[in-house]
Amino acid sequence: MRIKKRVRTIPFGFKQSEEVGYLDSIPTELQALDEAKSYLKTCSYREVSQWVHRKTGRYISHVGLRKRIKNDNATEAQKETQDQGSEIS
Repeated sequence: MRIKKRVRTIPFGFKQSEEVGYLDSIPTELQALDEAKSYLKTCSYREVSQWVHRKTGRYISHVGLRKRIKNDNATEAQKETQDQGSEIS
């Protein structure tokens, strides 16, 4: 999966693409983020961020993990709202 690069920093789960201005996804990191969401029900952000770091080898702080999870949930909610709006129309 490829997305357009919008900001200077590269988000966790993506890497710089060979094509300028785009990012390529890293499936193992995105899968680890999905697993992290379920672990957050019983563990702290610090514990889960350490687990993600051990699993993927790429560092993510507890604050970065919180922002990444929060932003993912926001985009999922927006997608659901758009889907519901198109169903009503």
